[in-house]
Amino acid sequence: MALVSRTTCLKTVAVVAAFASLTINFGLIDLIDGFTGYVDQARNQVLDVGWGAMFGVVVPFGLLTQLRRPEWRIAGIQQIALVALALAVAGLAGEAWWYLTLALGIAAICVTVLALHPARRTFFDAGLRLEPMTLTLVVVAAGPCLVYAWRMISAQRDDLPPADAVSNGLHHWTIMAALALVVLLLAMLAAARTSGWRIPAVSASIATGAWAISCLLAPAAAPGSEGHAWAYAALLWAIAALLVGAWPRTDDESLSEEVRLQAT
Repeated sequence: MALVSRTTCLKTVAVVAAFASLTINFGLIDLIDGFTGYVDQARNQVLDVGWGAMFGVVVPFGLLTQLRRPEWRIAGIQQIALVALALAVAGLAGEAWWYLTLALGIAAICVTVLALHPARRTFFDAGLRLEPMTLTLVVVAAGPCLVYAWRMISAQRDDLPPADAVSNGLHHWTIMAALALVVLLLAMLAAARTSGWRIPAVSASIATGAWAISCLLAPAAAPGSEGHAWAYAALLWAIAALLVGAWPRTDDESLSEEVRLQAT
């Protein structure tokens, strides 16, 4: 009975936090604006989609996957922890101190949901070996993600325009750096094959694809863009990550059953 009650609380917290990320934290509106430019008059489309991808895709998706069989999807909670880590690193490196408050808030959500999670003991578990195809994607993405993150951190430290690319008082240069870091971290998490590893694989794919499409829709020199050639390359990587995440694995069932038994 206690397990049922705790799981119900877990799902309630997950829904409330996901809804807040999509609405109060402008995840959904910035994601839409990154493709349409309607709200922002197409001024900061790439910078807007960076915020939207993080708080309109990565955070809510990780939380909402806990609504069904959470004991098989601990990777969704690990994903939230990686978001908090990426925000903290980007905030520190870019001297954007309010991002540390945001990172702390995301971390608090992660701790709360983890405390209620039926498989919380598996949070630090990982597979015995890295999955080769996903690991290849990590290697391919590592250089571009780290270079892009550094460029966005430099833009934040230099306080480069546009000055109006802001959500809840936080400039989007830092979120772009955090997004690059979190995509790389999510791909690494998927390669580690924790329970529910498809969640970070799909999240990394969608976030990267959203950034790439926004770059293609915006001028090549738009703030936050690396040009159309890199956008096409990122889109190909996103498609590859999505295919790897969707590819059937014969050992997934046995892995999920093992995790389920640990949770009971």
